[in-house]
Amino acid sequence: MSARSHEEPQRRGPRGLFAGLKKFNTKFMLVTGLSVVIGAVLNIVVARQGIHSLSQKSAYEIEGGLNAANREYITNHLVDKAQQTNFILGQTYDELQTFADILQGMVDHGEEIQPVLDSAASLPYFHDRLVYNARGNWYQNGPDEPTGVVVWGYNGNQGTVKPEAQKAVNDSALLDIIMPSFKRRGSEKLQIYYVGPKENPFTRVAPYADMGTAFDTNFPGHNEKNWYDFFFPNLAESWQQWLKDPAILKALPSTVTVTPPYPDAAGGGIVLTAFSPIWSKDRKQFAGTAAIDVTLAQLLNSIKDVRLAQTGFAFLAQSDGNVLAVNESGVATLRLSSEASGEGKGVGILQQYLKNSRSPAVASIVLPQDDRIDYHEITIEGDAYIIALQRLARVSTWMDARGIVPEQWTLGFVVPKREMYASLVAAQSAIEQSRTNIVTTQVFITVGLLVALLVGVYLVSRRMTSALVELSAGATRMREGDYSVRINVQSEDEIGQLGVAFNEMASEIEAYTNNLEDLVSERTRALEKANQEISELNAKLAQENIRLGAELNVARQLQLMVLPAPQELQEIQELDIAGYMAPADEVGGDYYDVLQSDGMVKIGIGDVTGHGLESGVLMLMVQTAVRTLLATNERDPKRFLSIVNKVIYQNIQRINSNKNMSLTLLDYSDGSLKLTGQHEDLIIVRNNGELERFDTMSLGMPIGLDLEIEDFISDAEIKLEAGDVVTLFSDGITEAEDTASQQYGIDRLCEVIRKNHQHSSKEIKDAIIEDVLAHIGYNKVYDDITVLVIKRV
Repeated sequence: MSARSHEEPQRRGPRGLFAGLKKFNTKFMLVTGLSVVIGAVLNIVVARQGIHSLSQKSAYEIEGGLNAANREYITNHLVDKAQQTNFILGQTYDELQTFADILQGMVDHGEEIQPVLDSAASLPYFHDRLVYNARGNWYQNGPDEPTGVVVWGYNGNQGTVKPEAQKAVNDSALLDIIMPSFKRRGSEKLQIYYVGPKENPFTRVAPYADMGTAFDTNFPGHNEKNWYDFFFPNLAESWQQWLKDPAILKALPSTVTVTPPYPDAAGGGIVLTAFSPIWSKDRKQFAGTAAIDVTLAQLLNSIKDVRLAQTGFAFLAQSDGNVLAVNESGVATLRLSSEASGEGKGVGILQQYLKNSRSPAVASIVLPQDDRIDYHEITIEGDAYIIALQRLARVSTWMDARGIVPEQWTLGFVVPKREMYASLVAAQSAIEQSRTNIVTTQVFITVGLLVALLVGVYLVSRRMTSALVELSAGATRMREGDYSVRINVQSEDEIGQLGVAFNEMASEIEAYTNNLEDLVSERTRALEKANQEISELNAKLAQENIRLGAELNVARQLQLMVLPAPQELQEIQELDIAGYMAPADEVGGDYYDVLQSDGMVKIGIGDVTGHGLESGVLMLMVQTAVRTLLATNERDPKRFLSIVNKVIYQNIQRINSNKNMSLTLLDYSDGSLKLTGQHEDLIIVRNNGELERFDTMSLGMPIGLDLEIEDFISDAEIKLEAGDVVTLFSDGITEAEDTASQQYGIDRLCEVIRKNHQHSSKEIKDAIIEDVLAHIGYNKVYDDITVLVIKRV
């Protein structure tokens, strides 16, 4: 048995569990089982998606109905509550105006009822027994009287109330029997009071309150300024302005003026005050005011009991977004910050603006600008809320130093969306539970059917695949090196035909294996012979490469030897010349030369197409032709170039080459530079730094293309002054590329020459080469690099 037969057992397949996966019987069962599983999974997915689609459609319909119902419920409730709030506030305002009408009547008929007022003030029930408080500098009656009266120190003198202030107090004594009734009856109110005119302000309040002590405690310095100016600056002046402009007063629906909420000095908590001014009999002066204090709790009572789902709430806000009334839950939900303005200087207006909310969504709420209901959704800290806003009736509001401005408060409802849609969530949850139960049942049924099907498939396939099992066993023995194996073929179907083919293949493999070693030995001998021949050929190629390298080196040395030596250039009068040439390959195709004869300097520069040995040889031909013509004393530049072209053209034809070259010849004598022939631009930098570029394209055509080119040759003359610099170059400089394939370019070359034109020609040449090589960096040099710098000294 061959060596291969001993190695075959090392390549056996996986054993154990994975070995069973290679059996046809197993694959057949897997295909059948997977088909059933895929069908069952698709069935489950379709059923699940159908139920899911039904759930979505149901949720959509339910949500649509809930949206309409919730919107109708909230907007109707909001309208009802807005009307109720308008009614409650309106009732308070009506009672205030009734009280103000009584006071206005007492002012208008003061002269007629003066005897009654004087008599009433002397009666024990109405008499106000004012006692001076030296520490606080105010006058106040006792708690046993029907109403509390306080007169401030600036209305008295050394413990005695001024006569005009005392008269104003006496004239209001009849209010002792009126004000307590107003307090007890009608709308709920904290207190009702009357404040005298601005000239003699005093306060009468029901029920009785120790206002002097409360004001001293809460408002230090209040007794040093007029009551109106200290507590409500610009309020009396705004009322006085109404009298000056009857049109304003006539346009007002009511003279009632309200304040934003503020802490009550008498300890009543957070209150808002409704004022109604009293005028003089001639309606030219402000004569006092009637007022009612309503606690924030009283106002909240009208809206805090609004039940919107479980945690919804209502709030009342001014037109500038200052929330006047809201319960504690609403403050927390809206993320409001409460503070009082003007504390220590008068009433501190309670400020809790929507725009100052810690929630950006609340801070961006825009209150309605008309009487339509604003209904929309907002998201506060990740929770969705439904918000509905409705403006209330217009009211005049005192706004601190700004005076009185007309505005409309806004009533708002805020309801958590999850509470309004609780039924939708419950329905979706029930549908989801039903879907889960259906899918679970389908999974159990599918698993049971799969098990039963696999058992049946196994029994049937086991009987059908016995021949395949025998064939597989034979193939395994053959893989292990037993090529004498044969299987027993008992059927004539496709499996039987496969068995016959297997037996024939085993016979052929057995015969081939026996002859394999002889074939390997013969092939090895043939390969060894071929390898020996290749080695001999490589040795010959190495010797040839050495010879060619030596020849190229000789050609390169010859090319460099014919270039003008630095000592030769230094001997030229009037001109400072420096040159540089570096071929891209061992032998380059660029040419430059500087020759001197009979007082004239002949300068040439050219570029043979391509580079390498052939281009280098052509360059040597040009150098030889130029030197020969110069030696024959040929002085005509056009004829000179034409003869050079003929020589080069004929040589190119002889060697059957397709080369040609650009060539410019320059003749210098007595500060004049004559040019013939076509090459790259001449760059001229004058002594003063002025830059010129001379195009040589019109002075000839490439050398070696045609035998006769004299008709195409022109010449040009350039005058050179001391310090002027002329630079000749090949395209290997301007087309040099960096690692990013960016070319060096003629503009950069001109800039380098211009910056260094005051230096010697060698320094200019060195600066050019250094800048070009810095541009190229580590990139490959693709073309010969040649530059010739000429400076007149």
